[in-house]
This record gives sequence, structure tokens and C-alpha cells, in this order.
Amino acid sequence: MRQDAACSNVLSEAVWPSEPLLEILMRGGAVGAFLGTAIVMARRPFTPARVAGGLFCLAAAAHTLTQYPPFEQALGLVWPLVWALSVMGAGLFWAFATELFDDRPRPQAVRFAPAMVLLVVGIATRASDAPVEGLWLAHNLVGAALMGHVLIVIWSGWRNDLVESRRRLRGPILAAAALYAVIVIAVQTSEILWRPADALSPLAAIMLFVLGLAGIGTLLRTDPDLFAALPQTGASQPPADARPDLSGEDARIAEKLERLMGEERAYREEGLSITTLALKLRVPEYRLRRLINQQLGHRNFNAFLNQWRLGDAKHALADPSEREVPISTIAFDAGYQSLGPFNRAFKAETGFSPSEFRSQALKDTAPNI
Repeated sequence: MRQDAACSNVLSEAVWPSEPLLEILMRGGAVGAFLGTAIVMARRPFTPARVAGGLFCLAAAAHTLTQYPPFEQALGLVWPLVWALSVMGAGLFWAFATELFDDRPRPQAVRFAPAMVLLVVGIATRASDAPVEGLWLAHNLVGAALMGHVLIVIWSGWRNDLVESRRRLRGPILAAAALYAVIVIAVQTSEILWRPADALSPLAAIMLFVLGLAGIGTLLRTDPDLFAALPQTGASQPPADARPDLSGEDARIAEKLERLMGEERAYREEGLSITTLALKLRVPEYRLRRLINQQLGHRNFNAFLNQWRLGDAKHALADPSEREVPISTIAFDAGYQSLGPFNRAFKAETGFSPSEFRSQALKDTAPNI
């Protein structure tokens, strides 16, 4: 009987690996998936979203390793770098999400400021001889705030996103990753304030493995649409001879759209959405999205509106008969609800502030005496 029991135990362990081994396998698989995704990111064109996304994938792999203490000894001299990437994880995820959804043509160093803040706090915990629970609590609160902002970005920008693959990505992958980060932050905070939660480590390993596989599968499938290179200029309207040749129903919709925006100036309407525009044109919303994205080259509905609003504003600023009209009035007439977004969009488009642009334009049109 004892022999049978021993054999049964051996068979049981062969079929069901012990918990530590299962966790090691899950974490190893997750690290491989995150590193694979980082490799996918490291391809041309090197857009800001690719750079931030690659760094975040490395941070996710590092987090997977640092959450299991036995890996520290195995990694040896590489461990400080792995630890630093892990500490910056929430900040790098925030940088990736905001770069991916904001469609900026140039990387902005300020995007990585939160990650550096998290790293500084983490280093302070290592360097301090005093109790560091308060520092780690501050680190977790900053991370939670960043994840909360990511969820807001994902939700608020969904309606105006014209890249279909990116719209689908907002919900299942990025929201799941942000939710996991929030859970980890909550657990770590509870450990600081109450007691360790080591029993949850295997569950975290499984979640990381699933997220890693889901991430690499999604990015491999939709990579060209997600990370298309953006023009280095703003949202100005392309010249007519540079626009694609359309035929059939797309040509009819594009003609109606041109007339609605150019002649009726629908872009001036407060709160204009792509749903409202589709209703005005009497076309399905999905078809209008596809036309503006794939044929007219805009990844975001706000960028499409900016092309018309900025063109309107530039025309007014360069008109000598409107030299006395306040810039704020011109901005509001063009469809902007406040001066801040108008000034930023105008600067990004032209390289000049509205007042500088007006001065130069009026100087160029002034008669020579």
C-alpha cells in the first residue's frame, strides 16, 4: 500500500507540476512573450509609439522577473538594470499608451518624465537607511494615478479613433494591462500596510503569461495599422492633386464631404462628432471612418477637423481686411472652443504662433512703397 501511495504521488507530481515549477514556467513564458513583442516593436519606422512600446515591453519582462525573488541570484550583475526597468513599468506603460493614441509625429522626452520619477523614488528606497514604507506607498500611488489616466485616455478617445485595429485594441489588451497594473499596485500597497500576499504570486504569473501572449498576438496581427509613420507636419489639408483617386460610392461620399466641409463649413459646428457628420451625409458611420482614415489619411477625427479649422484660421489671419479682428474671435469662428488647443495646433502646423503668422502674412501682402 505504501508503495502504491508513493507511486501515486510520483505520478501526481509528474502530471501536475509543483507550484514553484509551474510559476517558473509561467513567468518564463511571459518573459519570452514580452521580449518577443519588444522585438516586434524594434522595426522601422521608429515612431514614438514604437519606442515607448518597446521600452514598456522590456519593463513588463523585468517586472515578471522581479516579482519572483529567486531570479535575483540567477541574473547576477544584470539584476540592477532589470530592477530599474521594473520600477519604471507604470510610467513606461503610460508613455506607450499616450504616444499610441495621441498620434504625435515626434517623440517627446516629457512622456518619460513619470517613469524617471518612479525610478528616482525607487532608488531612494534602496539608498535610505530609514524605513521606506512611505516611499513605496508614494511610488504605488503615482503608479495608480498613471494607470487611472491611461484608462481615461482609452475610454475618452475611442469614439474619435479612425484606426479600426487600434479601436479594437483599446478595450481588451490595454485596459486589461492597466487593470492588472492597478491590481498589482493595490496588492503591493496592502503588503506595505498590512501583510505579505505571497499566495497570489502564482496567479500573477498566469495573468502575466496570458497578457504576454495576447499582446504579441495582437501586435503581430495589426502592427502596420497601429504604428504607421506620421507626417512631420501638422494636419494641413493636402493639395487636391495629392489626394487618392476615388471611384464609385467612395467618390460620391468624398464629394459630399468636401462640399459639406468646404461650402457649408460644418467644422465650425460646436461638438461636431463623426456620428453627427455621418448622419448629415446619410452614410454608415463605419464607411465614413474608413474613407477618412484609409483614403484621406487621418488616424483621428480631431486631426481631420483640424485640417479644416486651421485652414480657415490661416486664411482669416492672412486677410488684411481682418487685421483688427482678435485672434480669439478667429479661433472661435473656426470651431475651437478655447485658445489653448488652437494655439498648440497652430504652432504644430505652421511653426509659428497665430500672432507671428499674422504679422508675417500681412507683411508679405503689404504693398511696396
